Amino acid sequence: MTGTPKSARQRRRRDEFRSAFTGVSDIPNLAVAPSRALIAASVPRGMRRSPSQRAFLRALKEAPEVLALRSDGYSNLLRVANDIAFHADWTTMCSRPTRAGIVERTGLHVDTVKRWVRWLRVRGWLGTVEEGTTVRFRKGTRAGLDDDGYGNRAAVWVLCVPRQTTPPPHDHHPADQPEDTTAPPTVSPHRGETTDPSHARETPTPTRTHSRISPTWGLHHTPRTKRDRLAACERLRHEATPFRRMTGWYLRHLLKPFLDAGWTVADVLHALDVRPDDSRWTYTWLSSSELRHVPGWVRYRLAAWIDADGQVLASRSQRKAAADARVRASQQAWRDELHAIAAAAGTELPRAPRPSRAEALAPPLSPATEPVAANAAFRAARAELERRRRERAVAAAKPAR
Repeated sequence: MTGTPKSARQRRRRDEFRSAFTGVSDIPNLAVAPSRALIAASVPRGMRRSPSQRAFLRALKEAPEVLALRSDGYSNLLRVANDIAFHADWTTMCSRPTRAGIVERTGLHVDTVKRWVRWLRVRGWLGTVEEGTTVRFRKGTRAGLDDDGYGNRAAVWVLCVPRQTTPPPHDHHPADQPEDTTAPPTVSPHRGETTDPSHARETPTPTRTHSRISPTWGLHHTPRTKRDRLAACERLRHEATPFRRMTGWYLRHLLKPFLDAGWTVADVLHALDVRPDDSRWTYTWLSSSELRHVPGWVRYRLAAWIDADGQVLASRSQRKAAADARVRASQQAWRDELHAIAAAAGTELPRAPRPSRAEALAPPLSPATEPVAANAAFRAARAELERRRRERAVAAAKPAR
């Protein structure tokens, strides 16, 4: 009689034991989902299991520690995180991609993949449900158990996001909080905004919470001086959210060629959305916090408004003003031609001055009327009032007895 081999019986018994207590199968793919208790125990402190793949990726992109990375590290991290999130189970949010699979799908080096996976695990974005093992270290770990014959085992991770902490009611001041606290500063602050003293005995000056320049510059006003350009940049920072990650001084330096060419705030905002041929730019990000380098984005958009010789093209307001000037010139030429024809015929047309817009929109005035002469009753009443006034003056001048 042939019976079941001892190794197979032991392997089946071991799988049943692990499935009963941990819910983790010992086969390459997860036939049995991990238990809720095991997943909850795998979530790092201060984190919670992500409700969805999109929530995990969005929270990762908005984290300050991720935004502080260099552009190449940021790109590699998101490629690894996207691949791990793509292979996560929708119910348990557990992912089991192999290291070789991540390397093949992302095109990154194996050391780069290991580095960013370790980065995610150390900072709590990935909770380890099951450690990955190999045949070399798994063989003979228990007495009487040989190799299970399944090769290397991939690790199982659960996607985690930071736990939302609500401050106490007496410390919650929404009006005092900044609008964007996840974006790191792109450039160094202005010299006057630093808190460190320049000399040993100098006391630090308090940090200003608002800019010295008021953001009330007109959208359609052309800046002439350096201070006007700084005021225009402050208005830009007030109108567009991405510009708030830069100081007004740095923004003035960035837009110097365009402001020197006579552009207005409205022209800059228009050029960031529309090309010179009136075709619109497309946006691939959902919020301004996803922009890695705002100055580079601004330079790329505004480079379309610079010709091959390095000269700034005419803005929308300048093009509109030139078109209006051409229309007025053609109208004046038509009037001159009409007057020349009338002069040749021996007549002269009146050259009435063109009314201004305020005069054209003003209501018509009522025709002037002749003043009405005073009648006898009015003159008699006026004489009586004069007599009474003189009597009161005489009475006031007499000395009191």
